Amino acid sequence: MDTALFDELTERFGYLSMFLFSWLLFFGLPLPNELAASFAGMITTELSYNPMIAFFSTYFGLISSATAAYGIGRLLGPRVERFLKKSRYLSNWQKGTSLLNRFGSSGIAISFFIPGVRWAMPYIVGLAKHEFWKFCLFAYSAALIWTFIYFQIGRSFPLIYPEIIDNLKYFVPAGAIIVGLVIIFVQFKKSNRKERGV
Repeated sequence: MDTALFDELTERFGYLSMFLFSWLLFFGLPLPNELAASFAGMITTELSYNPMIAFFSTYFGLISSATAAYGIGRLLGPRVERFLKKSRYLSNWQKGTSLLNRFGSSGIAISFFIPGVRWAMPYIVGLAKHEFWKFCLFAYSAALIWTFIYFQIGRSFPLIYPEIIDNLKYFVPAGAIIVGLVIIFVQFKKSNRKERGV
């Protein structure tokens, strides 16, 4: 993975560049957000960047990008859907819709751990007219965990983080789905207990 763009943006814009890395997702650019978040973590070990500021710059970029996509999905709904269904993002749209239908609001959180679907899900949730507070609750908390994981990979393994990310891309989506199934199982057990009056 080439990090030349990240190097150049960081040199020019500092912390703002870390926000911009995450915003690039909004435009659907084929740029791994995992790499961007890990790069932000890595740079704090090599240069005099404050890890806390770097982390939250990355995190706020991600959630503001997702929030803007939710707003567009809610306002432009069918037009966004028609456009995306005719584009190369069709499979991401289908996976995101399937996640939302199967897992409900928990699908929003799961989507953050699946590349491509992470980009499409906010549009889908906006189009489905999900309540904004629910979107924020699940998206922002998942984004916080996601950012922390990849930021820490960059900080902990500054020399080999691109290779680690290459390997993780196969395991993280599977782990996210397992977590989703566990959430559904727990909710199912709770609803059964309520029905029995336990």
